[in-house]
Amino acid sequence: MEEKGLKFLLKLLLSINMTRDHKLFLKWMIQYSLIFFFLYFIYDQGLVYKILTSDKSYITSLILFLFFVVSAHCSYFTYLISSELNKAHVIKKNLLRDNVKLRIVENSLILTSKGEISNGIVKDYFVDLIGLKKNGATTHVQILETYIKKTVGFYEFGWFCSDVMLKLGLIGTVIGFIIMLGSLSDITTFDVTLLQGVLTTMGSGMGVALYTTLSALVAGVFIAIQYFNLEGGCEELFSVLNQISEVSIDNSL
Repeated sequence: MEEKGLKFLLKLLLSINMTRDHKLFLKWMIQYSLIFFFLYFIYDQGLVYKILTSDKSYITSLILFLFFVVSAHCSYFTYLISSELNKAHVIKKNLLRDNVKLRIVENSLILTSKGEISNGIVKDYFVDLIGLKKNGATTHVQILETYIKKTVGFYEFGWFCSDVMLKLGLIGTVIGFIIMLGSLSDITTFDVTLLQGVLTTMGSGMGVALYTTLSALVAGVFIAIQYFNLEGGCEELFSVLNQISEVSIDNSL
């Protein structure tokens, strides 16, 4: 199983070097594959079962559930931005050629050398930009900033969820200490049996405090890694759109 996983990662690395298409999404796949490999390893060691069963507050289970949901959110928007990056690079490359133009035909964006550009951020941006240029606009900065603001939410959601996971970890820590300290109130005598029960409860509380904190930190870091990649993809996309707007768009109209 581990050998197959390593071979799969090697193929992904080679595919990134061989093609530019969906490079951003392939980077996310490598990151998530490494994360999944780590999770499988600790599961195989029985640590996942131990952590989940030791946490009486069920906060660790909630963090794990949130991690997979947020990762699915990240994968969707990473693929979306990756597709838009592909379109932006195609437009940039083709506009450097002679007699290649961008045209708006019945609200569709047409690249004369490639055909219609599919719906998405890139199409909407150039449709709006070309319309403004034809109406006498001299700058693209304002419309570019508008589209940048639209995509900020793609990765801001991830940073928010990462912070929420850390807060959940702190809540679990507090709950764990409450369980520990609450058990001390049960000590009325120095009976051995009673003390054994108190120590067991204190150990359970310590497990809740430590396991929730550990789970929150690990999940938060893994989420941050994925959304850092997505944020970088958004920045690259608008960098390419800015280059096209400054250099090539006027000549293509």
